[in-house]
Amino acid sequence: MSFDRELLTAALPAYEIGDELGQGGMGVVISGQHRGLGRRVAIKQLPVAFAADPAVRRRFTEEARVLASLDHPHVVPVYDFVERDGVCLLVMEHLSGGTLRSRVADGSGFPPPRAAAVCLAAVSGLAAAHRRGVLHRDVKPENMLFAASGVLKVADFGIAKVLGGAVTALTRRGDVIGTVDYMAPEQVRGGELSPATDVYAAATMLYELFAGVLPFPEDVQAEEVALLFRHAYEKPVPLPDVAPDVPDLVAAVVMRALETDPADRFETAEAFGVALAGAATSAWGEGWLAAERVPIMDAGPIIAAAGHATAPPRGQDAPVAADGAIAPAGPAPPGKGAAGEGAAGKGLASRRGLIVGAVIAVAVIALVAILLFGHVFTVYSNGAGPWRLPPLR
Repeated sequence: MSFDRELLTAALPAYEIGDELGQGGMGVVISGQHRGLGRRVAIKQLPVAFAADPAVRRRFTEEARVLASLDHPHVVPVYDFVERDGVCLLVMEHLSGGTLRSRVADGSGFPPPRAAAVCLAAVSGLAAAHRRGVLHRDVKPENMLFAASGVLKVADFGIAKVLGGAVTALTRRGDVIGTVDYMAPEQVRGGELSPATDVYAAATMLYELFAGVLPFPEDVQAEEVALLFRHAYEKPVPLPDVAPDVPDLVAAVVMRALETDPADRFETAEAFGVALAGAATSAWGEGWLAAERVPIMDAGPIIAAAGHATAPPRGQDAPVAADGAIAPAGPAPPGKGAAGEGAAGKGLASRRGLIVGAVIAVAVIALVAILLFGHVFTVYSNGAGPWRLPPLR
């Protein structure tokens, strides 16, 4: 689709309208610059055919208000939204670092630790949106953008809902809303969506970064309907079969996030991130995340999990086993505790030793003071005076 420069200029008089940056099924993106602030922006125009639908325009206004309120380092901020003359526009931060797709396509590849770190940054942004009741519905590498500083930010939150409605993946014309390769089974079937839907898509993206292929490799002869059926009812190819260099603990977390039944996945993006971070630390050792130099911000539980050698996949208290089973909660057996726990124990013992030493030192000083005071008092009472030593005998 193309864009009408005059129409955009009339709809956004505060902005200088630039050139097209790219386009896809969700609309066309145009560069712009705020005339007064000099701030560069990206302007997304939804497809005209959809914007002409009153229901789409109503959903756009409702969703845009929520999207504009999201404030997180790993979410592309929405500065403004306009619905005018059948045109729906979102004004967002302009990011010059390219997309995750472009970085994968350039052939540079992603070593497993780097892929996991990038996924944690994306999951951090998804978790922030989920806490506000916002689902993405179209998580994929094309919607992962990089700032010039290297910070990854998730874009296009809620656009699939604006175009496709509350739960359905297909419009009344039969067009797929979203990207088939990353769709969760319940999204394909038109079922109820939840944060677990975005978890499935994020795990699919990570699977692709690890293996270089998708969980359901697309047959050249296969039609889109056949691929949708596979996503809805079949099991994906196990990650260890296509990426044997990925540690078993990490692979188990990814495969659980790709379960067909949403109830068998991680309930939230944050739970997925905590499990992934813990499994990665068990596999690659403490300090792996810092070594990758991938900025991850405002993700306390995820960062905390990256400092321990266990990964809680269900809630916050159960480590995942290599086969994907959930180990019982409770204290770790001798010699099996997390490295962080051992360090904490040594630190506590050291502090106790210092306290005991300080108490003993104070007691000794007090005893010496008492003895000295008693000696001086004795000398004074014998008539030697306060500054005289007693006579020698």
